[in-house]
Amino acid sequence: MQKQNVGIVDDHLLFAEGIGNIVGEMPFLTLAFITNSVDEMYKQLELHSIQVLLLDVNLKTYNGIEIMESLQKENRDLKYMIISMYQPSDLNIQLNHFKGDAYVLKVSGKDIFQEALLSIRNNIQYFDPNIKPIKAIEDNFTNNLKLTKREKEIISLIAIGKTTKEIAALLFLSELTIKTHRKNISEKLGTKGLADLLSKTIT
Repeated sequence: MQKQNVGIVDDHLLFAEGIGNIVGEMPFLTLAFITNSVDEMYKQLELHSIQVLLLDVNLKTYNGIEIMESLQKENRDLKYMIISMYQPSDLNIQLNHFKGDAYVLKVSGKDIFQEALLSIRNNIQYFDPNIKPIKAIEDNFTNNLKLTKREKEIISLIAIGKTTKEIAALLFLSELTIKTHRKNISEKLGTKGLADLLSKTIT
């Protein structure tokens, strides 16, 4: 069985080194590099023949999903595993449209991580079993109010308990912009507070 070379790109080197040790235990894999720098990642991709790339979502000023899609456009023959502390629904990702080969949560254990790597080896797309399905939060009431796509995104994030600050980070917007959206949503729904807003948007 020919070994596959693996590269790891994660904002937290201590975590990356931990999963690097797991990669090293698997007989069909070889750890080629670990970095927390996207610029360094591109250098390493030129230096090494990589078959599997593990990407964090939050990479300082970069987004791991966008990096993956950019590399795919370059026709790089790579398998991609996204490793994140966020549920796909937190990032407004629909799994049936996910372009990577695996999505694994950082809160999951070693067994799931190894299972994902084995699935990639066998050309089978893998989703962490701890991923929660996206809840349908739009009903006829919200549709009739002509909420914008962005407003619906924000409502979905409010529904899973995200704060204004967290929503701003996830959507790459300022906190002031999110506050303005929340105010507009409240006005459209005729709500005075978060609890009322959720009662009218969540079934």
